[in-house]
Amino acid sequence: MIVISPSKNLNLSNEKFSFNETTPFFISESKSLIKKIKLLGVNELKSLMKVSDALAKLNHQRFQEINRKTNILKAAIFLFSGDTFNGLSIRSMNNKALLYSQKRLRILSGLYGVIRPFDLIEPYRLEMGTKIKDIIGMDLYSFWRKKITTHINEELKRSEARYLFNLASNEYFSSLLPNKLNCEIVNFDFKRKKNNSLSNIGMMIKKLRGSMAKFILENKIVKIEELKDFNEYGFKYFSSNDSSNQFIFASE
Repeated sequence: MIVISPSKNLNLSNEKFSFNETTPFFISESKSLIKKIKLLGVNELKSLMKVSDALAKLNHQRFQEINRKTNILKAAIFLFSGDTFNGLSIRSMNNKALLYSQKRLRILSGLYGVIRPFDLIEPYRLEMGTKIKDIIGMDLYSFWRKKITTHINEELKRSEARYLFNLASNEYFSSLLPNKLNCEIVNFDFKRKKNNSLSNIGMMIKKLRGSMAKFILENKIVKIEELKDFNEYGFKYFSSNDSSNQFIFASE
């Protein structure tokens, strides 16, 4: 199983694909969140989300329109369009890889909890770290942790998966309870190598996370050693840390 983060950027264009679209697992929980957020005004939403006036108005409008029959509904994997999803490059995958992604790839979400690639969702923005306690009585981590962890465990058992490949940001992976997961968690990091030292790569890490997810899906990786064959954007296997079960890939 693979987990990734959602993106703030969305692709609202009309696209048609021949696959069976699905409904998010926690749609009733999402509706309860939406009902409470809809009560907020533009300025309240701006303060909550720490965004500009324009983004506050846009997201206020989206929450007001959500669940209407006339609103946009699109498969999550094609709606999200940020760096992680550019790296994932889902539109370049063949049908076998796409179907495999529906079984093995999960997107963690502040609004929907867990999303499958072909789950139909509506345009939204609600980051997992949003300080929403005054609105729902708890933060989103408390709201989702037990639900998401239990659900992921059910999926791990159903698919007989031994590993959970963590390609999500810390913000989103914190919506899970790692010590309650019935699997081995595999973590990833991507670094620049210069003069025998490693440095961070900034925002490019999101694209590399997506690219690694694509590599795992297209090659149906089930053995940890196979991860070492990853070679994209000049990043190759550099080292691994057994204590943290972390694989580091570096570029010159």
